[in-house]
Amino acid sequence: MPPVILWLVVAIVAAHIYALIDPHFYFELLRWGAVTAGPMNLQLIDGSSLSLGDRPLSGIPSLVLHVFLHGDWMHLGLNVFILLATANAAARPFGSGPKGILGFLLFFFACSATGAAFHILLQPSEIPMIGASTGVSGMIAAAGWAVGGRRGALQFVMPWLLINLGMALFDTAFGLPISWAGHIGGLIAGAVLYPTFVRFFFSRYR
Repeated sequence: MPPVILWLVVAIVAAHIYALIDPHFYFELLRWGAVTAGPMNLQLIDGSSLSLGDRPLSGIPSLVLHVFLHGDWMHLGLNVFILLATANAAARPFGSGPKGILGFLLFFFACSATGAAFHILLQPSEIPMIGASTGVSGMIAAAGWAVGGRRGALQFVMPWLLINLGMALFDTAFGLPISWAGHIGGLIAGAVLYPTFVRFFFSRYR
């Protein structure tokens, strides 16, 4: 497995663990990383509401920093599992050189940012969107490209797209605390951007 994937996973898990240990770090990570369409209000266990105010730098950092925030260990574990399962195939065509590593990371965070933007546009809410599933959705499409070209991309993309469209319908009728829009945005970005990123950032040690 390319080391860049392991380092990415280590960073995501380390952020979650440190947030559990240090409440100040957790709230700062929420302020900078949670994606919302406006000021963020947290609903506390006692029923009261805590406002974290306006988004720092107009919320731009949250477009990528949300991948380091997770609600609980199950949320984290599911995203890490899918990331490890898909990113191995997705990362290999970039090659093992520094340029390829940079390209893979830029691709992952481009999918994450696109997913966050889709969430803001299509699923606006004061409930914060957190988690690496935006970037992970992009990895699903990328893995399809890597193992089967255009046909492989369609085979990987369509089931996840249909599942999230179903969640969108359910959300419209009953409300659903899952960012289907973020998933779709990351998935589309992965399907569209992956071939270009691989061609431009391909690298290998000579």
